Amino acid sequence: MKVPLWLDTTVVPSYHSLCEDLSVDVCIVGAGITGITLAYLLRDSGLKIALIDSDQVIHGTTAYTTAKLTAGQGLIYQDLIQNVGYDGAKLYYESQQEAIDFVAKTIHDLKIDCDFVRLPHYVFTQEASNLSKFEAEYEACRSLNMDCELVESLDLPFPIEKAIAFKNQAQFHPLKYLVGLLKALAEYSNILIYEHTTACEMVFNEDQSSSIITSNGYKVNAKRVVQACHFPFYDDGSLLFSKIEMSHSYLIAVENASSLPHGMYISYESPTRSIRTYQNFLLIGGENHRPGTVKDTNENYEALINFAKEKFQTDAISYEWSTQDVVSIDHMPYIGRLHKDCLNQFVATGYCKWGMSNGTAAALLLNQLIRGMDSPYTALFSPSRLNSKMAIKNLIAYNSKIAFEYIKGKLKLGEKNVELGVDEATIIATNEGNYGLYKDKEGLLYLVDITCPHLGCELAFNTAERTWDCPCHGSRFSYTGEVIEGPAHQALSCHHNKMNPNIFRSDD
Repeated sequence: MKVPLWLDTTVVPSYHSLCEDLSVDVCIVGAGITGITLAYLLRDSGLKIALIDSDQVIHGTTAYTTAKLTAGQGLIYQDLIQNVGYDGAKLYYESQQEAIDFVAKTIHDLKIDCDFVRLPHYVFTQEASNLSKFEAEYEACRSLNMDCELVESLDLPFPIEKAIAFKNQAQFHPLKYLVGLLKALAEYSNILIYEHTTACEMVFNEDQSSSIITSNGYKVNAKRVVQACHFPFYDDGSLLFSKIEMSHSYLIAVENASSLPHGMYISYESPTRSIRTYQNFLLIGGENHRPGTVKDTNENYEALINFAKEKFQTDAISYEWSTQDVVSIDHMPYIGRLHKDCLNQFVATGYCKWGMSNGTAAALLLNQLIRGMDSPYTALFSPSRLNSKMAIKNLIAYNSKIAFEYIKGKLKLGEKNVELGVDEATIIATNEGNYGLYKDKEGLLYLVDITCPHLGCELAFNTAERTWDCPCHGSRFSYTGEVIEGPAHQALSCHHNKMNPNIFRSDD
């Protein structure tokens, strides 16, 4: 995996892994922006909190973001008004602004140096055919009392047709911010943090508490459980996995750009181009696709690099990284009780590429639910909802894609004879099924079973990241078989340098 700018410019504290059974009031699974913010909000609740993560703390999706804090998330408000009504659309906007304001206040209160700055966020188009959509979206936003305006030019080195400027938004360094929260949590003895502690199973106890079984064999017994781990590891019949879709995208950070625009930007049309600055870096993102469906992911990086060369006259690439986002079927997050009969099981997922604001909004809502308080957002973000025609339509379309990828994977024939170069991978057919074969830069070979242990889809090789990715639900594995990203939590069966010579022929 490539190291993002945020991780390379932050010293993240380390924590022990769980080495004994533990009993707590609340167990939060996932130490990203939602989990850490929620622990911070609950610090004075009198509850004993365990925050656990399968990786190092804040080394997951939060570390790979563009780190924009904005309610200006594309042309979404017309659709929201149509699908959840005026009041629902207004609530969504308010939840995002409240999240931004909470981050700003917390940074001020804790005196966190994380390069937080208020800036406008612009959604722009370069195509005249989109003008009517932008005008309609602007009117929808104004009807919701959003602080925005319609503009015809931007501080960018290329022309646009129209843009909506969402004012009083923000950008920051997400890891420096979260390290500030972790430092504050260190003062509270009721907050216990463990990393390299993977939640694998959930068992319900007679007293209505739950026991989380971890990969190292220990249990966390908790009265309440919050899954804030990107893709929930436990479903309990909620069928959330069928209502969320994974989207893979790419970012680069360049230096020596011909201009550094004052603002944050995202294009409406595809391929998406997301633009922001950080100090002397220009960050450019985009190239969205379903994981495991692109033959050569290096081409996605090349497309962003070519954009930087053409528009900003620089090829000084300092960082490249990619990320995966969970997208809900109705473009709003799932936050709340796992299902209506599950009083002590909570979940937060489906941030639709806007994890900094939605992740914070999730923590704010979950804090209220755990404390037994009312919230205007409970019904809007409920994981049990299926309240719009768009959701039903997208649910059918999404699960058709899943079925297609599953069947397509099972029909792969693989290769009977293989010529494999250094740093290349292929799929080979064996008597036991299809296996993925990778040859590293030292010429060592790695053979893994490419059936995803989550729900059995066939994995595809990601050439840029050297990972095996699942096109169905987004699990990712190293070429040696270790889990990089869930929902899968079981490693692939791996056979290092044990190849049948009748099916492999080296090019040495």
